[in-house]
Amino acid sequence: MYLNYTSLTINNHILQGQEIISYCRNAHDEALLAVADFMEEWLNPSPEIHLRTSGSTGTPKIITVRKDQLLASATMTATYFDFKEGQKALLCLPVHYIAGKMMIVRALNSGLNLICVNPSSNPLESLSPDVEIDFAAMIPMQLQQVKDLPALSQIRTLLLGGGPVDAVLEQTIQDLPTQIYHGYGMTETFSHIALRKVNGKDASTVFKALKGISLAQDDRGCLVINAPLLLEESLTTNDVVELHSPDEFIWKGRFDHVINSGGIKIFPEELEKKLHPLLNRRFYFMGVPDAKLGQKLVLMIEGESMEKNELEALQAEMKIHFNKYELPKEIRFLREFEETESGKVRRRY
Repeated sequence: MYLNYTSLTINNHILQGQEIISYCRNAHDEALLAVADFMEEWLNPSPEIHLRTSGSTGTPKIITVRKDQLLASATMTATYFDFKEGQKALLCLPVHYIAGKMMIVRALNSGLNLICVNPSSNPLESLSPDVEIDFAAMIPMQLQQVKDLPALSQIRTLLLGGGPVDAVLEQTIQDLPTQIYHGYGMTETFSHIALRKVNGKDASTVFKALKGISLAQDDRGCLVINAPLLLEESLTTNDVVELHSPDEFIWKGRFDHVINSGGIKIFPEELEKKLHPLLNRRFYFMGVPDAKLGQKLVLMIEGESMEKNELEALQAEMKIHFNKYELPKEIRFLREFEETESGKVRRRY
């Protein structure tokens, strides 16, 4: 392993210490300015760094973590993907969130050549087509915006994170030569602690924990993470899982999204995965207070109301693919969905 935490290769330039910050500032580039901000915090004498959580384990907040914990996470990733010094890693995520920060830490940790482009919905638009990337990380929305999917072949390994991968996207990318993985993790674990292969013959719905991490469940059925190299104590999440073994699970949905309708527990994320092939708009399911059922299942769709025949066709399709408990009691339309700072939809009715 490379293990030089003050040397960084950026866009083929090998830089040391404060030289990194000067190079990034003088470039007058949005992506590199963000790298400079991070490196100022990384290179200062404090053993700690501040991170902004996204709310996976509760209310979003600022947390303080040790730099050696970030390096431990980077080492786990490097071991799994067998990083080699000099390999090109694409930084196309905002550095003020953990996913972008960890791309820099991985480069520091493994001697990767960090190729930086400004964060956008379609990162390949800013990437020269003759550049071959060994490792990249994106959110699923970015992959969805790549219109020329064959162009993705310039990336050897792609890690998706920050949200679920819908069924339509998974089907679309099955035959691509790029090795695509889906990571499960959060700010509190400094990136992914488990991975599943999304495409190819070894694709799976089951997440497998990285080496050194063990898993359990609490009395709600939510995932509990034990990661001695990363965490001082076990971490209880709000993610309901189907635990297959101490290192394997299937993600079912968020506990705070679970709908209890007439005593039947409904996981909206599972319904959304079923509905994605049938509805070409943004949508989500949620529970709305109901005097009889406690909560009734409601489908929220973004945009203007559908024509009557279009709506009836959708309902007919849903009856084929959903059981009676999964069919929404009501369909509502919102002109525009609210989003969090990190681009996730706020579930409102």
